[in-house]
Parts: sequence; C-alpha cells; structure tokens
Amino acid sequence: MAQLHTLKQKTHALNTEIYASYLAYKDSRVKWYIPVLLAFVIGYALSPIDFIPDLVAVFGFLDDVIIVALGFSISYHLIDKTILNETRLKAYEEIGNNQLAYRIIGYFWILALTLLFMFCYKFMFIQLL
Repeated sequence: MAQLHTLKQKTHALNTEIYASYLAYKDSRVKWYIPVLLAFVIGYALSPIDFIPDLVAVFGFLDDVIIVALGFSISYHLIDKTILNETRLKAYEEIGNNQLAYRIIGYFWILALTLLFMFCYKFMFIQLL
C-alpha cells in the first residue's frame, strides 16, 4: 500500500513537472531559440529523414534516441531557474482544477508513447532485414 502511495506521488510530481515545462516554454521571458530547439528535436524524432539511416544496425536507432534525449535535456537546462520555479508553483496551483493542464499532460504522454512505438517499429524493421 505504501508503494502505491509513493508511486502516485511520483506520478503527480512528474505530471506537474511536464505541465510546468509547458508553461515555461510558453513564457515570454524564455529566449526564442529554446522552443525552436525543442520543435527541431520533436520534428527530427517524427521525421523519416535521419543523420544515420535506420538501416545501419544499432547506430541508426541510437542516433534518434540520443538526439531526442539531448535536445530535451539541453532545452530544459537552458531555461532560467527562476522561470522554472515560478512555473512549477503555477503548475501546482493549476493542475488540480484546470482541464487544460490535463490535456497538455495527456498530449505529452501520447507523444511519448508515439515516439516509443516509432522507435520500437524502427528497431523491429531493422531486425527483419
């Protein structure tokens, strides 16, 4: 029972962090190149064009994973910490009574699952060749 409660707390914290990140990227104080970097990373992940073709065993798959992870991490770390802290507070306040927050979190999970299925499909396709 305690593990379930801990899991619920971690899930709530992760969902709040996702919504806070969304609010931070929308903030007008964030420099213009940070959302552009994020858009590039998401576009690269969904694009069929790769730096290393997926037909190259292992490395074709790994370049997608590395670029997406690095892009999210770099864009997140480029945001000013005061903006992140403000948006975290705002997210904690809004997440309980805001349907938009739940929609954004749902869209994030749909995007994450889509990327996961896409990577799995590419990996399975490579194995069949």
